[in-house]
Order: sequence, then structure tokens, then C-alpha cells
Amino acid sequence: MGGNGASKHYHDYSLDIYSGDRFNQVGTIGNNKVVSSSVNDNTSIPMNSFTSTMYYITSPDNPNQIVAIAFYSGRTHKIVKSIDLIFDKSGNLVPFKEIKRKGKVHKVGTHTHKWPGNKEKGNVGRKAHDKNNFYEPTKADMKFIKKALKYNKEHQK
Repeated sequence: MGGNGASKHYHDYSLDIYSGDRFNQVGTIGNNKVVSSSVNDNTSIPMNSFTSTMYYITSPDNPNQIVAIAFYSGRTHKIVKSIDLIFDKSGNLVPFKEIKRKGKVHKVGTHTHKWPGNKEKGNVGRKAHDKNNFYEPTKADMKFIKKALKYNKEHQK
């Protein structure tokens, strides 16, 4: 994979690889790629993008269902924001909600994360599902979510 360190990044999953066995393009929405991970044990989001400012990411178990949307800096090519699409058992999108349980507020449903301080070495500036970095999607986010839902509907098995 070359002598520029690409092999190392490929193995630590910090580099987009579409022709290898990590991320493969499975479709498009407008000019944006729909990609799927070949790693079936979790849904991963590429940490860097060298070709696009956003990707739609499908579930490794079902390359016809988008489960995340990622946005990248056009200058640094590092992830800056992601949207996690949460579905119920029937396949319906679960909207963002704040639920009060035992005196605490719990955030559930489709949500966004900001990725401040993204670094290539696996420290991407946030902990997985950190409750302090768990936001309701904005109206602008909903435009992308609706496109993902339309894609999912058109590609149902």
C-alpha cells in the first residue's frame, strides 16, 4: 500500500480505502458517495476523507440501509460532525427525544456528534456516545436525513 504510511493508516482504520476491504462505495445520493464497511462487527465512520466533504454510511450487515452521515473539513479532510440514524425494530426512524427518568434527563433517538480536536491516531476528540456530545439534529441536518431515508426506502430488499 505504498511507502507513505498508508498501510499503517489502513490497518488502524483512519484512512478511507474504497478499493480495498475497508470501505466500499455501494451507491450515490446526488454527488455524495454511499459507502459501506466490510467489517461486520460494528458500524464505522471514516475518520478522514480525501475526496469528499461528506459520506452516507450504511450498516455493514445491510449495505442498503444508511445508518450514519459524516461531514468533513474541506481544508483538513478530518471528520467534524456525524449524524447517527437510529431505527426501531420495524425500521422506522426514532426521532431525538429527551426523556426524564429517575430525575435525570436521557437523550435518545437520532442524534448528532461534533468531532473537535480530531487527530489521525485514533483520538478523534470525543468518546463514543458521550452524553455531553449528543445533540438534536438541526433543520439543516434534516435535509440530509430525509435524503438518507429516501435512499433506504428505494433500496429495501
